[in-house]
Amino acid sequence: MAQLAKKDLLDTLEDFYGKIIEPEFRAIRNKLDEHDQKFRDILEHFDQIYKRFERLKTEYYSIVAGIDRMEKRLDQVERTLKEMHQKLDKEISLRDHLEKEIKDLKQRVSILQERIDDLEKRLKTFS
Repeated sequence: MAQLAKKDLLDTLEDFYGKIIEPEFRAIRNKLDEHDQKFRDILEHFDQIYKRFERLKTEYYSIVAGIDRMEKRLDQVERTLKEMHQKLDKEISLRDHLEKEIKDLKQRVSILQERIDDLEKRLKTFS
């Protein structure tokens, strides 16, 4: 009887395991497999995002380097422009000075012309 009770108990446990526990474990394993696949998909998505970030980071550094080159070039252009402005100021100052000199010379020529005219008149009166 003990042997029969053991067999019945074993059959009952195997039946319980086969009908109740094993399907539940199988369902849990399937759910875990689904979750694992979802995590793999998420990780793949993150990998794609990181690759995009790397490309953006590379582009960012390229843009920063380009801006640095532009700033250096702009500084050079500003220095050149400042030098040209200084030269232009000197040229304007020189031109103003030359114009003043020319004006003075014209006045002197005018005065000399008047003196020449006066001298010619005197000479005509003596002759």
